[in-house]
Amino acid sequence: MRRWTRAALPTLILSSLVALLWARGSQSLPLYATRTGLLCGSCHFDPNGGGPRNEFGFAFARNRHRLEPEDSTSQWHDLSVVNKIGDNMPVFIGLNQRFMLLADDTGQYQNLDRLGFFNMENAIYLTFQPHNKLTLVYSRDGFESGSSTQDAFGLISGGPWNSYLKAGRFRTPFGLRTDDHTVATRNSFLDFQSGASFLPYDPRLPDEGLELGADRGGFFARAAFTNGASSVFAPNEHAQAKTLKLGWHNAWYQGGASIYDDFRGDGNLFPRATRWGYYQLTRLGPVDFIGEIAAGTDEFADSVSPAHKNNLIAGYGELDYAPTRALNFRVRYDHIELSSADDWTTWASNAYDRYALEGEIVPVPFAELRWTIRHIIPRYTAPDETQEYLQFHFSY
Repeated sequence: MRRWTRAALPTLILSSLVALLWARGSQSLPLYATRTGLLCGSCHFDPNGGGPRNEFGFAFARNRHRLEPEDSTSQWHDLSVVNKIGDNMPVFIGLNQRFMLLADDTGQYQNLDRLGFFNMENAIYLTFQPHNKLTLVYSRDGFESGSSTQDAFGLISGGPWNSYLKAGRFRTPFGLRTDDHTVATRNSFLDFQSGASFLPYDPRLPDEGLELGADRGGFFARAAFTNGASSVFAPNEHAQAKTLKLGWHNAWYQGGASIYDDFRGDGNLFPRATRWGYYQLTRLGPVDFIGEIAAGTDEFADSVSPAHKNNLIAGYGELDYAPTRALNFRVRYDHIELSSADDWTTWASNAYDRYALEGEIVPVPFAELRWTIRHIIPRYTAPDETQEYLQFHFSY
């Protein structure tokens, strides 16, 4: 408890001061869908959300994440910037930078284990839309020597039932797409513990392949066929990763079930990885709920045990409350079990809980200050861990 108090105090003081200065909501993509009753593709060129915003999504960000414009008492009510160059040059430009101060404490040292600045992302987006049935999206992550192309795909839309075909590099449509990759059902939160994650792939990185999707009424469907862990340049490997998502939404609810299966071949040390899950978004007045539960199986093969399996389970739930346009507060609980072993010690050594208190402050359009206090409790012998960060998020 003493470690928790010592690590959390600086963030509590700083966040309280900032809130008082700008008490006048959140960038977690599912949160905005929950509040508006819209699918993520309403604001983004990608039907699954994330990446560059279309004109509607840009206006939503300009209004500090509200559908209604700023009122006449706000100094931002007449802000009229756009992200599109022009009608005869239909190019949309976007930027995204996340810079953070991160602190971590497990009690191994007298002071904090880690404290420093970290540049999470500095991306540039270019989107070309020569007409309303064709969209070309390109994302570049960073400007340094180690930067790389992320999403790069073409999207043909406007088919029956509002269907579309996507081809290129994109994020698989499994479950929710959220900008917090540390939730239990994604990469999880064990960077400074075991380093293990729930998903068999990194959700921050795109895969390559095809995706089909459609929306009709409140129903929506997505299906993707991608490389997964396979590579066309490796011998005797075949693209066999398949993703399917089915869901329904209305003004106050959205839910979806997903399955991901990557069959890597019988001769592979990891011949198959499968995940399935269900998520739900709902709201009641000013309170929003986001939750997801997922499970999966990894298959292993080696000389000792030719075929054995490991089952995993993960889930999280959060409540968000935005008292004003510029403030959002969140509480979240995550749980993950990375092993289904019958032996209690093995199971408990791979089970973790995380409790979080978080928030966002939007002092001006296109800029957010985020703060987080997170406490990770391993079920067995590893020490408790306290993380906190202050993130500066700039986007356009």
